[in-house]
Amino acid sequence: MTKKFQSDSKYAVADADGDGIVTDDEMSKHAFFVRLENEDNQADTQRLMAIISMAVSIIAVALLLLPIVSLDRMESVSPVLSTFLIANTGIVAAYITGSALSKTKMK
Repeated sequence: MTKKFQSDSKYAVADADGDGIVTDDEMSKHAFFVRLENEDNQADTQRLMAIISMAVSIIAVALLLLPIVSLDRMESVSPVLSTFLIANTGIVAAYITGSALSKTKMK
């Protein structure tokens, strides 16, 4: 079955052979590539979130261990920092688990 769209239609990009008619095959291929691109963008965003979370955790611990931070301040910040580190570790663990599961699902 073929479909003819307006020339300025958002589905005109699905016309692979440029004949002005979008077939079911062309539409399904276009939908597949759009879904693949969306999944790739989502994976990039998740990877960036995990990297930033890991970097911020390392920087927070490094700043706390500098000699300019007094022991009194370290004791007062310790409960908040431990919660912060646990939350960031959860983000990184979720990313690693999701990556591993998606790779096993692909096989």
